[in-house]
Amino acid sequence: MTPARELLDDVQRRIEAVYGLDPQEPVTEYVIPPEEASAYPGDGSRMLVRQDGEELRVAVVLDESVTRRLSEADPRVRLDGDNLGPFATLTEEVSHFVYLMFCAGAERRITQLELELQGEVDKYLTALAFLSLQSEGAASPMLREALFRRYRLADHVNPERAERYHAASRLADRYCGWLERHYVRSGQPAELTREARRFYRLGQGEKLERIARM
Repeated sequence: MTPARELLDDVQRRIEAVYGLDPQEPVTEYVIPPEEASAYPGDGSRMLVRQDGEELRVAVVLDESVTRRLSEADPRVRLDGDNLGPFATLTEEVSHFVYLMFCAGAERRITQLELELQGEVDKYLTALAFLSLQSEGAASPMLREALFRRYRLADHVNPERAERYHAASRLADRYCGWLERHYVRSGQPAELTREARRFYRLGQGEKLERIARM
């Protein structure tokens, strides 16, 4: 297994552990190469989903630049400004896969905004965990700045999708800032996990209401 595929598996298991989920099928079994994905809609890293009656068909695509950079600079060894972007992209696609499978198993419909919002939260929590293992605490305000405010969307992203992504980033920034103030800075990992698990299982409307009250 290549370093990037090992990282996919590690990120998936970490997300499942944080939320107390039963292990899903490995996301690595659903990864297809970019050249194969060229026949499908979209570009770059993305998750492809198609419903055929009762059957849900899923594929995950990672841009070659993402896998190459993460193979050169393993974020499990050191996560910094040079590999945070590719790491966030990989984590987001794994998050989408896990959340989609979780909701499908619960026979629960989800929206694109809900999927994006949870992906943003998962990027923060996963990066926070990696950084915490590599240093005496993570620079959370700088992490939120990098993830939620200083990102750049690819040129091919259409306006509707871009606005949805911006909305998800703003919501996640607010929620993760609240987590940071209440649990991260005070060193309460158990409370952070309990809150994250409650939030994960809320529907979109409940998630938005909870963030609005913060």
